[in-house]
Amino acid sequence: MRLNIHGQIMDKFLRAFFSVGAMTLGLLAFLVAIGWATFLESMYDTQTAKIIVYNAGWFELLLFYLGINLIANIFRYKMYQREKIAMFMFHLSFIVILIGAGVTRYFSFEGLMLIREGEKSNFI
Repeated sequence: MRLNIHGQIMDKFLRAFFSVGAMTLGLLAFLVAIGWATFLESMYDTQTAKIIVYNAGWFELLLFYLGINLIANIFRYKMYQREKIAMFMFHLSFIVILIGAGVTRYFSFEGLMLIREGEKSNFI
């Protein structure tokens, strides 16, 4: 009996955590965060917005949550069915964008390359 109650509680939690309402709250948090970052960028500089928002752990966690929630809702509403293929492709495109952003964030680098006119360089 005890195991069944814990299972029911966990099931309710997962349904609420991966619901459309929770996704809406996550998207609103994302909207506020990128709006805040935009204001920081205009008041200070890009580096400030990166440090406070874009490179913050909570922002990464928010993007991860939104991606997982998107995948969960694709399966929950069976968007992979033939009748819903347009909706599925629309949602899948966001997942591809998130994966691309993750690859760029963790496997790329930034640098500055100064090249004077008529010269060549292979150093960053």
